[in-house]
Amino acid sequence: MKTKALIYCRVSSQRQVVEGHGIESQEQRCKVYAQNKNYDVVEVFPDEGISGGLFERPAMQNLIAYMDKHPLEKFTIIFDDLARFARDVKVHIQLKAELQSRGATLECLNFNYDDSDESEMAELMLAVSNQYQRKSNRRQVIQKMKARLEKGYWPFCMPLGLINKKDPIHGKILTPREPYSTIYKEGVEKFRDGIIPTIEAFQTFCNEKYIEHGVSHRMSHETARRTLKDILYAGYIEYPKWNVPRMQAKHKGFLSIETYNAVQDLLEGRAKPHRKDYSLDFPLRPLVSCDTCGIPMTGSFHTSWNKKKYPHYFCRNRKCKFGNKNIAKDTFETQFKELLAQVKPAGELVDLAKEVLLEVWNSRLEMSSLQKKNAESEFERVKKEIDDYVERAGKAKDETLVAVYEEKIKTLVKRKKEIEQQLPQNPYSEKNFGTALEKVFGVIKKPVEMWQSDDYNDKRTILLMYFEDKLRYNHSSGFGTTALAYPIELITKKPPVTGAIVEMSSSELESKTYFKKHLQA
Repeated sequence: MKTKALIYCRVSSQRQVVEGHGIESQEQRCKVYAQNKNYDVVEVFPDEGISGGLFERPAMQNLIAYMDKHPLEKFTIIFDDLARFARDVKVHIQLKAELQSRGATLECLNFNYDDSDESEMAELMLAVSNQYQRKSNRRQVIQKMKARLEKGYWPFCMPLGLINKKDPIHGKILTPREPYSTIYKEGVEKFRDGIIPTIEAFQTFCNEKYIEHGVSHRMSHETARRTLKDILYAGYIEYPKWNVPRMQAKHKGFLSIETYNAVQDLLEGRAKPHRKDYSLDFPLRPLVSCDTCGIPMTGSFHTSWNKKKYPHYFCRNRKCKFGNKNIAKDTFETQFKELLAQVKPAGELVDLAKEVLLEVWNSRLEMSSLQKKNAESEFERVKKEIDDYVERAGKAKDETLVAVYEEKIKTLVKRKKEIEQQLPQNPYSEKNFGTALEKVFGVIKKPVEMWQSDDYNDKRTILLMYFEDKLRYNHSSGFGTTALAYPIELITKKPPVTGAIVEMSSSELESKTYFKKHLQA
């Protein structure tokens, strides 16, 4: 009966996978060896782009799993070189023990295994040599990569907005990659100007642009954050881990360094965004659209024949029938203040809604606290189980039992991480929530006073807080009927009261019930 053989092959770099034929040549040599020995090769397990210093390798783990599925079979494991088997002494010994514990014999094309002490010593010496070569190679690679970094080139993986292209002078150099570079440039500059206010909004913007350009994958929140922080896009380079300071790179970025620094200030909370069209002289531009064409309106000073300047708002769309038709600033903004005064909620309803919101907050705080307590209790239980199995694995002498314990530990560690991620977080303290609540409802109570602030962000807050969509201005009827934001609409309308005649206390109770039902949503 023929000996059944399994072949294991490995190359350590992705470049060897793409450009070379290391895997194929190893497999061919092993198959010729098996044929000469009259072995029956039943399966080949290739690890591509995997370091020999790792124990957890996909193909090696698949090989072990294959043996476990065929416990009654005795296999011979063939590999081309001891260095392909492992390039770390500890990993070499561990892998050999795993395979031999399953009844396998090892055969290597450049090393003769036998049971003598001399053979074992030679094997260990070769394993040590392979480990030294791996570390030496790694050190040389790092030195070369650091030297290239110091010359202004990026030697690592490229971010999505850049791609390496061959250059007659530079060799390979980063170059903007379309459509990503154009999308990111527009998105980052809008983030800088406050048009895109958050990382989440930047993520949404990029994903919408991806769809427009036929890009199939979608940007995650973490990728959005990294994109906003990536200095390579500004044509600069740095790598603090290797003590390489920030310097101008050889490649050209698609962002200015000023834009990059401004974005970092915003992300770190050192600055607030200012739109390019920001102006306290015309605070409603471009937050109001022309009702006829839908284009955002603008504002500017017009100079008369006597050199006197008059402020006006107007539709910037020349194709619109109201294009460049002026509305005096005082008229325009007075109509807006009248609109704001009309939608101002009654003071007693604001106080009632605030009281209900505080009740809802406290209720959710209690629920979150209970969930956190339960999660922490389970976390401690799982942690204790892990400690127990670690202790058992240390005392066990049977390799099979140790493997069972290790598998159980892996499962528990995974569960522990899941619990950690699920632990409820309280982004606001009770004090901070109370302060924010007072500020928000203070604004809701006095919108006109807030609008008269000299801070542009205060004015913009009123528009975002009060109105569902961008306001539209009709040259004949003014602002007309506008859609209020849901929370404002909720506390602007008097809650329905059942019954023909009710006492004040009953009305207030029904109002609280009404608010609680809708605010909880």
